[in-house]
Amino acid sequence: MGQLEHVDADRLRAWLPEVRSAEATAALMVAVAYDRGIGTAELASWYGRSEEWVEETVDALDSGRLVSTVARLEGVDVEAVAAESNLAPSTVRDWFDGLADEPVPEAADVVRRYAEGSVEPVRTGSPSTVYHLDHETLTERGWSLDDEGLFEKAAEADLDLPEYGRFLVEPDESILEAAERGGRSWPYACRGGACSNCAVVVVEGDVAMPGQSILSDEQIRETNARLSCVGVPITEEVKVVTGVGDTDAFADLRLPSPTDETGASD
Repeated sequence: MGQLEHVDADRLRAWLPEVRSAEATAALMVAVAYDRGIGTAELASWYGRSEEWVEETVDALDSGRLVSTVARLEGVDVEAVAAESNLAPSTVRDWFDGLADEPVPEAADVVRRYAEGSVEPVRTGSPSTVYHLDHETLTERGWSLDDEGLFEKAAEADLDLPEYGRFLVEPDESILEAAERGGRSWPYACRGGACSNCAVVVVEGDVAMPGQSILSDEQIRETNARLSCVGVPITEEVKVVTGVGDTDAFADLRLPSPTDETGASD
């Protein structure tokens, strides 16, 4: 039995022909050799590295962080990718690690694209289910965004559209586009990430937001606000509270709605 606890050494071997950098190649070879029983001191001598480097490398590859570790070793700029999608770097690392169950050549192709300087938005290749709850309904019921099990409460409250519901968002489709495809009429104005009319608050899951230019870092990081017109789910499920663009926190960022001559949202 090998010494690695969380990753199959065969999986590491499958990555070897896919990586391009000497750093990634060395790291994978060290982990494979370690699994065969070679000690860290001997490996450090073989590869001209410190024993600390060997231990940290093996720990990183054997921690459930295989893909994000390979991406880092291949030179992926996680911070730049995160900034492009208005996500936290930790979310981007989680997204890379979500590729661990994909065939290695497919996961490696994604890593390679980003490593070669394609700082593009993070996007998933599979549909996501979005659950939505209207903010006005939340307030009327005396609920809070911070309530534990908020969406479980909504499901048990016998709510229906437009107050509560769910729909499927296809890959490369924004949340707003999918909502409209499903017959929902959500507020919007610019449709390009330059106003707060279509803002939602993400309660569970995560949403990339390439191209937005209006929300502050505080609104994105602390309030967990997203713009549904450019918001793309990157998790299998996402739960959002809609209609927050009408609240005082976003009032100064609104634009007149094209569907209402008075400027009120639809």
